[in-house]
Amino acid sequence: MRFTNSFFNAEGPPLQVYVLPAYCLPQVGYAFAEFTAARQAIEQAYSQPNWDGDGALPIREETKKNALTVLNQLEVATCAPEITPNPNGTLSFEWETHKGFSQLEIGRTRYSFCVQPRNGSPTLESGDVSDVDVSVGWMVDAVLFPKQIRPVSATSR
Repeated sequence: MRFTNSFFNAEGPPLQVYVLPAYCLPQVGYAFAEFTAARQAIEQAYSQPNWDGDGALPIREETKKNALTVLNQLEVATCAPEITPNPNGTLSFEWETHKGFSQLEIGRTRYSFCVQPRNGSPTLESGDVSDVDVSVGWMVDAVLFPKQIRPVSATSR
């Protein structure tokens, strides 16, 4: 996946992206539970036609497999998303914080991605679902879950 938005191409100091969103054991345990719930939501997504009573397409096994693959990649980079089935047969991963929102829509062969900070320009991307990688999670984490940098000092004895 290649991002073409100025967020990654801006001149100036390089952007710092943090890979691990959790720093202590309770947060890791919580993240595990959240990702487990997301996996269950994907696996149990509607497989029957007209699941919404309004003509919705079924969520096919190939779409579910793609979504699970992407979710596994995101787990090392950001917080678990909310999973939403769409009437067109796709699954959406959604994140929202006071910093902005993001959506990643996964289908049988294609994806679309958007991250919109509260202040700034959106990043939009789409392409072959096999091109989605951990960089999506890094982008979501950098924009929606920024980490505070704390100085570290060593004391001498």
